[in-house]
Amino acid sequence: MEPGEYVVDTDDDDPDLAVVVSNREEPISEVTVSDPESDRTVAADNPAYDPSDPAVTVAFVESGLNRRWPEWTEASPAALYEGATDHDVKLYTFPEARLRTLTGQQAAVMLAEETVDLTALEERLAEAGWQVEPGEQLITVTKHDEEYRIYKTGDVDGTGQLRTPLTNLVEEYST
Repeated sequence: MEPGEYVVDTDDDDPDLAVVVSNREEPISEVTVSDPESDRTVAADNPAYDPSDPAVTVAFVESGLNRRWPEWTEASPAALYEGATDHDVKLYTFPEARLRTLTGQQAAVMLAEETVDLTALEERLAEAGWQVEPGEQLITVTKHDEEYRIYKTGDVDGTGQLRTPLTNLVEEYST
């Protein structure tokens, strides 16, 4: 598996889309989990897999890359690991045999299953008096000194009295 390839965790019944950011080529028996206070290996967390299986580090697309580094799609595959690290994207290391590579079309289908029509939502919010700052993977909206970030996944960050009605509106624009 190479950086930039889309993958899913085969042990997960409802897997989230991930992208390979590093193929360490070290066996999982020699790679520790990402917890800095632990010396536990990836092999210890994956006893069903051969300890000599290569370690592959991934970042989840929606919950990690899109949220913390919306411009990640503009980076070269070779720059994904450093960029994800620089943007504090949580990384996960798996045995290679636990991951399945997806085609770009399969990844697009997975992404399309959980998206919000941000363009239409932006128009609706602007008509309702919200200040809207558009982005590729999210929009930032402000009204009555309350600021919210709405992600393409439908997640809404922010707290305040307008959160519930805003979340309900976002659901209307989810596909």
